[in-house]
Amino acid sequence: MDITDDMTATGKEEWARMIAGEVYQDTHPDIDAARLRSERLFTEYNRLGYDHPEQQQRILRELLQHVGDGVVIKPNFRCELGCNISIGSNVHINYDCAILDNAPVTLGDNVWIEPKVGLFATNHALDMKERINGACRAQPIEIGDGVWLGGHVIVLEGVRIGSGSVVGAGSVVTRDIPENAVAVGNPARVIKRIDESEKTGYLERIGARDATA
Repeated sequence: MDITDDMTATGKEEWARMIAGEVYQDTHPDIDAARLRSERLFTEYNRLGYDHPEQQQRILRELLQHVGDGVVIKPNFRCELGCNISIGSNVHINYDCAILDNAPVTLGDNVWIEPKVGLFATNHALDMKERINGACRAQPIEIGDGVWLGGHVIVLEGVRIGSGSVVGAGSVVTRDIPENAVAVGNPARVIKRIDESEKTGYLERIGARDATA
């Protein structure tokens, strides 16, 4: 079901502006209603715990736009709307992750997210009067295949992190990170590229064909 089906005409207009990356009214009642739907679902997901995996998966499929196979999301997971989040397969999201998905947030396959990571695809207006009256703008976040985000990492709106990259704990990512790079700091900057010299011989020792075996 399209989450906008039951919205008013003005709600659909603000939603369309939000998804298009234009300034929108974040306090519109229809957007608030969508936010409440998300809160009900993720609260139930977190409450169930690991004793009810089938029910948890059902909630994730209802809450998120897409969720792949082998996805683990530990409590307490929170998201703004849920319906704009797409998660690939074999993704591990550790404790206390928060995703503000007023724009699309896409996670590829084999992504690792450590505790207390925030993916924030929206931002309030800088002008005080606009901000008080609900002005926001959202831009997509894209996390490529095999990315590893360390604990307490923050990724801001409009950022793309290339496949295979690693972001060090506590970093704030304000601009794109290329593939196979290590980035750290606030704002995060690339400090090295990941190449063949980083291999330890581990895969050969355990007889695995590749990193996903």
